[in-house]
Amino acid sequence: MKTVIFLGTPESMRLGVYLADHLSAKGERIFLMGRKGTLPTHTNLKKIVLAPCATSRTMTSALSKIGADKVISFMSLPVCAAAQSLKIPFIYTEVENYKEKKSFQNKKALLKAAQRVVIIGKDDKKVNTRLYAPNTVRTINPAVWVEHYNNNKPSCFKKENNIVAAGNFTKSGGFDVLLETWARLAPAHTTWHLTLVGNGTQKSALNKFIKKYNLENSTEVVSSNTDLYSLLRNADIYVNPARKSEGLETVLDAMASKLPVLVTDVKGADKLVSNGINGLVVNAGEEKPLTSALDDLMVNWGKRVGMAVQAEHLKNRYPFEEFVALFE
Repeated sequence: MKTVIFLGTPESMRLGVYLADHLSAKGERIFLMGRKGTLPTHTNLKKIVLAPCATSRTMTSALSKIGADKVISFMSLPVCAAAQSLKIPFIYTEVENYKEKKSFQNKKALLKAAQRVVIIGKDDKKVNTRLYAPNTVRTINPAVWVEHYNNNKPSCFKKENNIVAAGNFTKSGGFDVLLETWARLAPAHTTWHLTLVGNGTQKSALNKFIKKYNLENSTEVVSSNTDLYSLLRNADIYVNPARKSEGLETVLDAMASKLPVLVTDVKGADKLVSNGINGLVVNAGEEKPLTSALDDLMVNWGKRVGMAVQAEHLKNRYPFEEFVALFE
């Protein structure tokens, strides 16, 4: 069976790629399709890259050329319309409260024709089928986890111990505060390395800060297209310095991957992190508490290990296998 998984947004890469890996392991021939900038660079799965302005007509032509037997769409209604026009079974997936950039005509009628509509939420409350279609199911956001090991480190890891932080390089992402913290700590922790993963308007400013404070040997900024899970697999600490409630999906993945995490007290963080048990929580936007907490984790190996063991339990609360079963 040829299955096309369409990644409609850069954020859908997180679940889409790992769903593709699971279905591929079960014998399906997987093609990843998406507009330029929404597809990963770190997978061997076949990719079909469309122009940013690709229309339903273009998508119809691409699906026909592949000979697709099934379409799974993450946050793209036009590709569902393309599948429907070709009489290809399709499943539509949407993060709860997602808003399309352009309103789509006859959305309810289109979703009614889907094999299934999957709404990804942050808890397991009942789905409101009136907003979508009678064939809608709601699933809790699953944890993407990887086995942790400390060999064959990625090339961006230049030191013995590694800290990873991923998110949006904007003011709300809080990476300016993290770098202020790192400028204080790096000189005293010469065996440690910080990797920032993401894109955004502050990327240039972050690089200038790194250069100004001579942090080039201990810090690296990499694109959001980088294989984040390879970084998590080899990291020792994960940090989410956000000023607003964002990036918690990756916090969940880091914890499920058996990493101690340091997060800010944004809305939703308390549902994942119990302060002092499976991670540390500090005030958002404040450099001193972040510095103190990160220093504590860096010097206290026993604390890191204890928190990592507790954090791993989240993968049982947010199982990925149940998510995969909705698409088989």
